[in-house]
Amino acid sequence: MKSLILMIILSFGVAFQAKSAELSAQDIKDIKASSKEWVKAYNQNDWNRLADLFALNATMMPPNSVAIVGRQDIASWQEKNESGFGIAFEIQEISGSNNIAYVMGRSCLSIPDGEGGFGIDVGKFLEIRKKQENGEWLIHADIFNSDAAVGSELLDTCPFKSAQ
Repeated sequence: MKSLILMIILSFGVAFQAKSAELSAQDIKDIKASSKEWVKAYNQNDWNRLADLFALNATMMPPNSVAIVGRQDIASWQEKNESGFGIAFEIQEISGSNNIAYVMGRSCLSIPDGEGGFGIDVGKFLEIRKKQENGEWLIHADIFNSDAAVGSELLDTCPFKSAQ
């Protein structure tokens, strides 16, 4: 009898568990729009606007550097390390459920060569985004790095067209 009661209780527990909801088409559209805004802010070197696309306590993990935590420190790091740079990127995957999503893709970073031109560094990125109460998908964690070995020559062109 105790076994039967336990099975019934467990059955009800399983039946009432919250199911994970896949990202909606609107969520994916909103994340893509936010990514497009990120690229625009980056290419304008508007580091404060770019930092506003991160959660207040976000973590950015650049290559060959310690983790940067918080919007203001992210803006300061960007200004110090990437002013004058430009970026194009291609989202390869967006997935998640409920209020958590990840965005994965590749990037082409235009780095000033000191002679008025640019060299291209191809890399990849992974973002974790959290949906805020207002519906905005902010970056909670961002990691990115180069495909090239340290000291490699930069490319002349980006090998892909930006999907943004």
